Amino acid sequence: MADRRSLALFGAATALLAAIPAAYFVIKRSFKDKRVQLQYTSSQFILAAGAIPFQFDAAGIPKRVLLAHYTERDEWLLSKGRKDEGEDLATTATREVFEETGYPCRLHPVRLLPTCAPSPSLLPESGIQPQSARLAHNSSEPFMLTLRPVGLDKQKLIFWYIGAVDVPYDVAEDLASTDRMPAGTHQLAEGFGEVKLWDIPDALEVLSYEGDRELVRTAVAILASET
Repeated sequence: MADRRSLALFGAATALLAAIPAAYFVIKRSFKDKRVQLQYTSSQFILAAGAIPFQFDAAGIPKRVLLAHYTERDEWLLSKGRKDEGEDLATTATREVFEETGYPCRLHPVRLLPTCAPSPSLLPESGIQPQSARLAHNSSEPFMLTLRPVGLDKQKLIFWYIGAVDVPYDVAEDLASTDRMPAGTHQLAEGFGEVKLWDIPDALEVLSYEGDRELVRTAVAILASET
C-alpha cells in the first residue's frame, strides 16, 4: 500500500513539473495581451523638462539645491517648464532654471548613470542593443520622467536632468539667491519670489510636493554611487 501511495505521489509530482512550462506560457501570454499601446497626437501631449540644480563643493559632492518659492500658493518648487518649438529638452531644463531663478545652470555629467539609452559607440557594429538598463559613463541623459495627466485628454511628460549652478560652495553660506543674482527673466512674471540654495536635508523638508522630494532623493542617490 505504501509503495502504491509513493508511486501515485511521484506520478502527480511528475505531471505537475511537466505542466509548468505550459502554465508559464499561458501566464506570459496573458500579461502580454494586457499591455496596451497608447498613442497621442501632437495636440494631446506636452513635452517639458526640468533640472535638479545642485551646488557642488570643491570635491564634487552635492551640498545644496536651488529652489524657487511660488508666492501665490506659498510653495517651494523645482524649476521646470514646457519646451519651446524646435528646442531640445536638455536646453529646456537649464533654460527654465535660469528664467525662474536668475541662476545660470548647466547639465552635470554623471559618472555612472543608469539609462536605457543605447550607446552610440557600440553602434552599428553591435547590432540591436537590448532595451534593458545599463550604466552610462559621464552621461547627461535624463535621470527621471514624470507623467502627469492634464485635463481629460492630455499627458504632460516632464524629463528631469541633474544640473549644477556654478557658485562656489564656500561663499554661499545660507544665503538667499535673490541676494546674489538678478531676478530671472521670467521669475516675477511667473509668480516666483525668493529663490534660495538650501542644504539638501533642508530642501527635502521645505519642498511642497512628495514628487519633488523623490526627484531630489533619487538624484542624490545616483550621485552618491559615484564615490
